[in-house]
Amino acid sequence: MAQINIANVNHIKPLLQATTMTTSLTVLLDVPIHSCFRLDSIYLSNVDGTNTATASVAISKDDGSNQIYLIKNVPIPPGASISVLTTPLTMDETDLLYHQASASGDIDIIVSGTELVD
Repeated sequence: MAQINIANVNHIKPLLQATTMTTSLTVLLDVPIHSCFRLDSIYLSNVDGTNTATASVAISKDDGSNQIYLIKNVPIPPGASISVLTTPLTMDETDLLYHQASASGDIDIIVSGTELVD
């Protein structure tokens, strides 16, 4: 795994991923070889109108062997949204972004940023 040469970026592409979270720790983003992702925002919304649900978001720097949590089991009240990032996060090739909720279908996740390809 080599880090991309940001000075020689060939393509810059917008990045937007969105899904409904489940109770399994699930990969949302897998950074391709020769790329890096600059994540500008991660939003979580509890779409359940009645129940609080918890959410976790993690990254892996070693292609899935270990997860490091950005947030873990954070409660989100019904109808509420939270922002996970306060500053941009850069992920290198083969890094992974995971998500998990306490109840399937209760939490939506939206990730936006930029993909840089060398």
